[in-house]
Amino acid sequence: MPILTDPLTLATGSVLQNRFALAPLTNQQSHDDGTASEHDLHWFEQLAGGGYSMLTTAAANVQTNGKSFAGQLGIYDDRHIPGLSAMAEIAHRHRTLASVQLHHGGMFARQELIGSEALVGPSDNEETGARALTLPEVEQLRDDFITGAGRAQRAGFDGVELHGAFGFILSAFLSPQTNRRTDLYGKNPEGRSRLLREIIQGIRAGCGPDFHIGLRLALSGQDPHLPELRDLVAVFLERGLVDYLDLVVRSLDTRVEGGLHTGEVLVDLFTDLPRGTTVVGVSGDVMSAAGAQRALDHGSDFVFVASGAVVHHDFPQRALADHAYETPRPPLPASFFRDQGRSPAFVNYLEESLGFVQAQ
Repeated sequence: MPILTDPLTLATGSVLQNRFALAPLTNQQSHDDGTASEHDLHWFEQLAGGGYSMLTTAAANVQTNGKSFAGQLGIYDDRHIPGLSAMAEIAHRHRTLASVQLHHGGMFARQELIGSEALVGPSDNEETGARALTLPEVEQLRDDFITGAGRAQRAGFDGVELHGAFGFILSAFLSPQTNRRTDLYGKNPEGRSRLLREIIQGIRAGCGPDFHIGLRLALSGQDPHLPELRDLVAVFLERGLVDYLDLVVRSLDTRVEGGLHTGEVLVDLFTDLPRGTTVVGVSGDVMSAAGAQRALDHGSDFVFVASGAVVHHDFPQRALADHAYETPRPPLPASFFRDQGRSPAFVNYLEESLGFVQAQ
């Protein structure tokens, strides 16, 4: 059984110095044009000195119509490269791997942020008002994800993570609930995963074998299509299509509700799958050293720290120094976050969207 101090080698040859990685964390503090701000650089500097083996940026949108958050990082234009380069340099100065999360909000982009551009998805969606992408638009979306990865590489990053969770566009293509296309990008599991597979193939071809590719997926015990997602993960693991998986669960104790796997521990359904060269990380409610080790005990190869990093940016250092370490549980006073150097925009997001800040 691995322990938190063990190094871990990716198929690319890159080495994680320990089993802690930073989960991609929305912070809404980039400039309106998607370029990295001084607050982004300060946050990355804090994190890079905090003991993580790999840092992942907040979600960076690959098209202007994919913007889901105010102050969202962008990677759809070459003007984003200088700021991204500064972030990669910070990580590498601290001997930490650096990854960009590539994102498109799809039907969950925000109309007030994308102006006159349409909300889009794999199919028409009455609930959100999104329209179905045309076939040429799907191909352009594929190419823009691939181009975004190329920009990340030019900026000096070691790899990218594809955001395939939470109903954003890649996960919407994967789901039979939101993908009702009848062309080659729909109809069956192979068609629904075609866009994702073509993006991965394009990144491999353009960026080479030393540039890592990760994939974030969200697991829900109430998902009626969970067996299809598990089958997809099994194929990705068997074929080594990505270098790592970032599996998001609400809790390591979450169990499946309904269907074939009723009552089984959700994360175990995925960490128990045979794997080749792909390593598996778990992102959940990890707020303590013991919780991080539990993730490894559940079969993950490493741990993505999310909420714990928001509370203490140096979560790994604290956890490795004290096996009894546990972060304070939000909500916490706004002054707690301000005193640790969080930007006003970040604190506002923690208050309004996550409920991490105590009411005045």
